[in-house]
Amino acid sequence: MPPGDVTAAIVYNRNVVPSSPSPETGIAPVAPSPSRERLADLELRLAERERELAVISTDLQDLQRRYLGAVGAFYAELATLEAASAAIEIRLGLRSPEPDDMTSDTDSGASDEGDGCGNRAAPSGDLKKIFRNLARTIHPDLALDEPARWRRHSLMAEANRAYAEQDEDRLRLILAAWQRSPDAVLVDADADEERIARRIGAIEMRLLQIDSELGDLGRSAITQLKTKVDDARRKGWDLLAEMVLEVKREVGRAKARLAALERAEREGRWR
Repeated sequence: MPPGDVTAAIVYNRNVVPSSPSPETGIAPVAPSPSRERLADLELRLAERERELAVISTDLQDLQRRYLGAVGAFYAELATLEAASAAIEIRLGLRSPEPDDMTSDTDSGASDEGDGCGNRAAPSGDLKKIFRNLARTIHPDLALDEPARWRRHSLMAEANRAYAEQDEDRLRLILAAWQRSPDAVLVDADADEERIARRIGAIEMRLLQIDSELGDLGRSAITQLKTKVDDARRKGWDLLAEMVLEVKREVGRAKARLAALERAEREGRWR
């Protein structure tokens, strides 16, 4: 066997168990450690679940775009018509003002001031120090490989946004998340198993998150709509088209009601 082939056949890993040497090369084949096997299985499972989540999310987003494109403008028009009718009904004494309509300007101003301030506490004097320490810790130039470099880039971008918004709490959360990540393990002879264990933990956490996200999607209104659309299609009719016709009818009724209210207001009466 050429020297290059022999070299390529050599696999070094401190966690593998050697078996009998090959008679052709004299090099003992190696088997992956249980932790590496588990990591490989979990990474495959994670890729499959991420793909499943992406497909479902894409389908639902496509349906949502179609739905909003078909009926969104009509519902916006309907809301405008109903608001105009409600305003006239209030002036005619046919309905009581909504609580929001009765809010004083003083209360509104106080609310606006509160919104401007927000609930976040003012950043402490340690903000710059926390950011500098975090930047030194997660800088992409410290990555061992290209995937790790991209993960560090992502965290660095998030840290930059948090610093720009003076969000000290988010910077601390980024640092805490980094300290639990596999990439935070120092490179030395005893770090491999720790890095694998952290990666396994991160994947298991992500799998739980995917399960939760899929559950939320399954209970969402857009999924319920998709179920109805698919059932209607199997029965040979277009539910979205029917919904467009119905909302058009609602808009027509709302226009007629608004016109009657406007006449009544002009004439100072209501029949």
